[in-house]
Amino acid sequence: MQQRQTEVGIPGRRHRVLASTEACLIALWALLCLPWLLGLRIIPFDAAQQFFPAVSFVAQQWLHGQAAWWNPYLYGGYPQVADPQMMSFQPSVLLPMLLAPTSLHGFTVVVLLHVLGGGIGSVRLARHYGLARAPQLVFALVMMFGAVAASRLQHTPMIVSFSYLPWLWLGLSRLRRQGRLRDALLAGVSGGLCALQLTQVTYLIVLGCALYALAAVVRAPPGRRGRILLGVVATATLAALISAPQWLSTLAWLPSTNRSVITLATSVGGGIHWQTLATLLSGNVFEQGRGHYWGPGDITQDYLYLGAVPLALWLGWGAAVVRAQPWRARIALAVIVLAVAWALGGRTPLFPWLFTWLPGLDLFRRPADALFAVVPAAAWLAAQALQQARMGSGMRPHWPSLLAIGVLVLMTLRWVLPAHPAALAWLLVSGILMGLAVRAATRPSAAMVLAVLVVDMLLFNVGTDVNTGSATKSVLDGDRDGPAQRAYRLLAAQRGDGIPDRAAVFGLRALTNGASVQRLALVNGYNPMIDARYLQVVGMPGEPPTRVQDKPATAWTPDWEAPLYDLLGLRWQMATAPFPGSSGDGVLFVAERTSVLPRLLVPRSVRRHAGALPDPQAFAATDFRQQLWLPADARSPCAEVQAGRVRIAAVHYQPVGLRVAYQADAPAWVVINEVHAPGWRAQADGEDMPVWRANGLFRAVCVPAGAHVLQLRYGPLALWKDGLLPAHWRAGPGAQR
Repeated sequence: MQQRQTEVGIPGRRHRVLASTEACLIALWALLCLPWLLGLRIIPFDAAQQFFPAVSFVAQQWLHGQAAWWNPYLYGGYPQVADPQMMSFQPSVLLPMLLAPTSLHGFTVVVLLHVLGGGIGSVRLARHYGLARAPQLVFALVMMFGAVAASRLQHTPMIVSFSYLPWLWLGLSRLRRQGRLRDALLAGVSGGLCALQLTQVTYLIVLGCALYALAAVVRAPPGRRGRILLGVVATATLAALISAPQWLSTLAWLPSTNRSVITLATSVGGGIHWQTLATLLSGNVFEQGRGHYWGPGDITQDYLYLGAVPLALWLGWGAAVVRAQPWRARIALAVIVLAVAWALGGRTPLFPWLFTWLPGLDLFRRPADALFAVVPAAAWLAAQALQQARMGSGMRPHWPSLLAIGVLVLMTLRWVLPAHPAALAWLLVSGILMGLAVRAATRPSAAMVLAVLVVDMLLFNVGTDVNTGSATKSVLDGDRDGPAQRAYRLLAAQRGDGIPDRAAVFGLRALTNGASVQRLALVNGYNPMIDARYLQVVGMPGEPPTRVQDKPATAWTPDWEAPLYDLLGLRWQMATAPFPGSSGDGVLFVAERTSVLPRLLVPRSVRRHAGALPDPQAFAATDFRQQLWLPADARSPCAEVQAGRVRIAAVHYQPVGLRVAYQADAPAWVVINEVHAPGWRAQADGEDMPVWRANGLFRAVCVPAGAHVLQLRYGPLALWKDGLLPAHWRAGPGAQR
């Protein structure tokens, strides 16, 4: 505490110290992120292949003055607004991307700016807790680049949510101490922006904040309890209002997806292994950052290396922290233990027990996500340990932690040495860094502590293969003449302003979701959340197989000649390996389907199916120019046979809507061969009319006789009505069918 008083007690100097701390953090952030900031590297994997295309699509739509609720370019079309990880409502991501919506480098910088924002919030939070300048920076750097905060940099929605945690924590702590409206406002806005990404990280943050707020109210003096309770309610209300559009959209679409039910057996498959704990000792034990990964589990999710400096500081001065702040230190240690036990999934009883009764946990599939909770707890303990060292406290080892680390060292040697003796070198490197950290803390030398920490982060957490990729790998129109670039050029040459024909791509990772950046339509994509009916009928998995031959067959798509593909508008098959009917040059193999049906059909008779889908054999024998399939309970003004004749005068296509000028001699069917989902609405010259699910997957409207303009639009309000309201409330001319 004396250190803090020395720094901030002189008038005028306080502001210089505060500014210099943030400036120092920005400089260290720039140093650690330099290859990304210069455009030499990108954040690879999911950041480039899934999240950048989604954000780019939304930003481009905004710049064209159009909404981006529906994405027609993946999986034949899907409600992007309802995807919990696509950040469709996140202003801190979308607004900067308006400057360069198709720039993967720009997206990388936006992600890193969120990391910096979280770091600045961490500095403010550490200062709020009375820490000196060096501990503030240690706390911030570990929060920014420690363990999974660095290894999972590719998982953009988690990183964005995590970047708001320090600000949310700061707002709640100030609210507990002072009960001011502006503190509730800070916590509410931060919490709302954090909750806009519906991941398990967000879930854990919300759960932790709820427990913190409850404890704050219960422990408050009776005279202040009402004020704090009012502030907590205001915070929760504001956060709920900000994040409600995303929550409502996701919950409305969820019953229609393959994620509507996640079993315990499915979820625990995403847990870490016991051997993962070895990564706490060194960042390259299993060569996950430099070399060929040979360890268990996932290369990025199963990662605990917070750095040699935090570990050394805690082992050396942990007992002093426990003595100075006993209940806070024990809470932080408990969080670490519980988070690791949670992350182990079915390997301990904790997660299966929580899964059975904790509301909302069954929406997520990776217990390993709990490792994000380790980062703030460990960062706080390390910063407090450095604070004790700088205050002149002699080394006071935390013996329980020291014993646990000793056991872990022995187990790691047993796991590592028999298979890869060279891994011992990386353990020794981290051991040397720990020794340097202890020496720097005892001198004390804040500059040396920070230097060791930065070198450690560069060596193990930032500049590794896990979170850096070549800046040219995912640029479709770059100088490289790879298969993705060739496929892009072929499809772009066919691209028009109308409803596009579609392609199925295999082994072309840069194009899989990147197609939506370039307005190229696919029948597949890369996303763990898919429309369940589409998955059942078409069989396209969350991530396309590498070879065409490995795509799962279904009863409706037993082969690539299936009529369902004609309805979907599948014209092109493209792959990096040869397949039946393809031609290629050894780099890209292509086949063109010539039986594609028009995007609009005007059949005149109806066939009915009793179940959710038509019989596959009868469906395959249908002449879709003359007939359409409807559910047995669908009733409309159109005749079952010999419905009206329609002449289409003009068609104007947009990603979130369709406008058709037509003339009909009687009530007639117009079938739009685009995937249907809750949230679609139709009007003919302003009059609402039902949108029916036709031919299993597509849209049909019974239009009135005469010359009219039919408009179809997709929006979140209609989605909420279709997915959340009881059937008798949403019944009406525009209701979902």
